[in-house]
Amino acid sequence: GKAQVQAAEAAGSSKPRVPDGFVKQRGETNLYWSEKRQLFWKDTDARYYVWDDLAQAHVELHEAGSHDVSVAVGGVCHERATQVKNVIVKDLIKAATAMRLSMDHLDQPCAMYALYDGHRGGAKGNACAEFCAKHLHGKLLPKLAAFRGYWVDDRLKSALRESFEELDASFLEKHPGVNDGCSAAVALLVGDRLVVASIGDIACCACMRSGETVRLARAHAMPDPDAEDDSDDEAEAEEEKPAEAASGSGRAVPWTRSFGDADLKTPSLGAMRLLPTPEVTVLKLDQQHQGFAFVCRALFQSIGRGVAVATVFRRGAGRPRMAAGALIDAAVQYLGQVGQDTGLASVVAFLDIRSDDPSASSSGPPAAKRRKSDEPTQVRLRHILMKHKECKSTVDKVRNRQVRRTRGEAERILRGILEEVEGDSGRKIFTQRCRDLSECQSCLKAGDLAGDVSWVKRGDKKFPEAFETTAFGLKVNQMSDLIDSDQGVHIVLRTA
Repeated sequence: GKAQVQAAEAAGSSKPRVPDGFVKQRGETNLYWSEKRQLFWKDTDARYYVWDDLAQAHVELHEAGSHDVSVAVGGVCHERATQVKNVIVKDLIKAATAMRLSMDHLDQPCAMYALYDGHRGGAKGNACAEFCAKHLHGKLLPKLAAFRGYWVDDRLKSALRESFEELDASFLEKHPGVNDGCSAAVALLVGDRLVVASIGDIACCACMRSGETVRLARAHAMPDPDAEDDSDDEAEAEEEKPAEAASGSGRAVPWTRSFGDADLKTPSLGAMRLLPTPEVTVLKLDQQHQGFAFVCRALFQSIGRGVAVATVFRRGAGRPRMAAGALIDAAVQYLGQVGQDTGLASVVAFLDIRSDDPSASSSGPPAAKRRKSDEPTQVRLRHILMKHKECKSTVDKVRNRQVRRTRGEAERILRGILEEVEGDSGRKIFTQRCRDLSECQSCLKAGDLAGDVSWVKRGDKKFPEAFETTAFGLKVNQMSDLIDSDQGVHIVLRTA
């Protein structure tokens, strides 16, 4: 568009050339339409436009920007906690393409992270949490694809509210007589904006590089589990207090908003009826934000709340799966036992936000992902592999035995190793643990070559994509987060 304007001005023409495939609109003097591209074009400024149903006007087509925001994200659910689900979609535009939708007009990175904490389900799981985990994107993505102008904050909030309400209606319609319900926390990342939608009582925290945690959404439950932290939010809480109090009193469940819970959403309940409409917050990300966490309420309360989350962020060193798992490990140690109804799950994200100002620098550990310009063409790696029952091969060829451990048990062993080797710059502990525990035959190599898989070149498909992506983001002598492959779960050390 800009090039056409400049060319027209240079040629002394009053109007630029009409792009191919655009036809003048009837009754319009300067507006053209392309059926194929579903776009308008104006000859007064040579720019492309779309129709905005909300504004009832033509608005300019948004050209997506790419923000210098990197995210390392991981989610962990305890294997016995059958009513919890997490969803991590690292590339929402790619996911939209699989649905034959285009979202190229949205700023990047564009991703979605969600945690569902089910309640009132049975021994086999929670129908509501499973339904929401599978179908939320099917409600949200068509909305994001439908409007190709710039998405202001209020429009993003409305899209999430409508998606939640439609998702709840779909679940109630397709599962008559089922009273399963769930709390939910969903983060939509669009460029440098984090849009957080929450119903129920999942703890949603932003973690600052100063060590402070900031609550992103208040719990929709009575009594309020965050009441002791509400001294700064009293005015906000008062706005909804009458309705929330009416909804929370006289009933066994504490939640005032949720997905599902069909028997608690009948119109006859009046003010006590549970709502599916989320509270939505938009956070403009900057260098002070180290990351964010969604934590199931039972887990959050048992580990020491925001202080424990801040501690895990400080010690996590940009490894979100290790951090998410560490929260669960702490809760299990405190609770002693885990039942199917215990909500033990978390989603943790570390952010690395670069400023346009070269003099600006962020403190604290960066996220695991690094810039492509910094990445080498090949790296040398050592690793420790723990197999589990879900692997392609469940045979430990080093010790010639069948592996019967769960994925969760494999992850716990590797998290313990990461904790051990954190302060061991010489990596002697890594070598010893590799010999003692690794179930890859590379652990039999001599000396400091234990676990060595030699040089890995970019794109040689020697290892899965996730393994390669993580490996090339490491610095020399840096340990990775937990990585999944069909062989099992790995931790990787870059040696050169």
